[in-house]
Amino acid sequence: MRFKINLEVQSSNEEIEIPIKYQSIFLSLLKRGLENAAPEVYKELYEKNKEKLFSQAIIFKGAKFEKEKIILKTPSITYLFSTPKADLAMAVYNAFIYLKEMKTVPFAGGIKLRVKSVSTIYQETITEKQVVFQAVSPILARDHNRETRKDWFLDFSDEKYESVLKQNLINRLAPEMGQGISYDINNLKMKPLNMKKTVTKAYEKFYQGAIGTIELTGEPYLLNVIRDVGLGSKTGLYFGYLNQVKQGGDSNG
Repeated sequence: MRFKINLEVQSSNEEIEIPIKYQSIFLSLLKRGLENAAPEVYKELYEKNKEKLFSQAIIFKGAKFEKEKIILKTPSITYLFSTPKADLAMAVYNAFIYLKEMKTVPFAGGIKLRVKSVSTIYQETITEKQVVFQAVSPILARDHNRETRKDWFLDFSDEKYESVLKQNLINRLAPEMGQGISYDINNLKMKPLNMKKTVTKAYEKFYQGAIGTIELTGEPYLLNVIRDVGLGSKTGLYFGYLNQVKQGGDSNG
């Protein structure tokens, strides 16, 4: 399931600015809603070291991105959330309904935020073995060195890009769905189509990623899961959110 949450920024300033490292601010918003509307889910997600089987994205329409800030041209912000887990989807829905009933929520730098609406987004079930996805938020291919405990985020042109993305998927999905899914993940074919390199500043780090379209070929059940949990690493931190563009040559919007 996936949701579209329409947010409205309220500020006394004529020009609305938010920090370029916006991820932690929006994550605090989600956490606040969950902590009050679904405390058990909050504890499961954020008090335990578990993989986050969901993806998120924030859309700023017509915003101007500068080195340390984002200047909003309109007070409207779109928050996107996706997960294959029905219980988590219901918890997040209730979390944003709780925030909506608060009228306004303190945000950043004296700004307040209002949840205007929460609606579901319909996605047609994937039945074909080939799908084109649009990466709405940057896909991160995280190559983790266990010895040095350092991370490298690969460019989509890197020869290891596909294998690292597959390992990211196995790390996220196998604990929940069983090791058997590793076989189907390793047999996936990934083909970047119209990708663009991005560098995102978040949590005191710079993350190299990519947005654009990517073609995946594999088992339909797995493609449905990937669409819903997101592709790559750190999808719970507003990376790797996918829109389904077309499957089997037929456009699905």
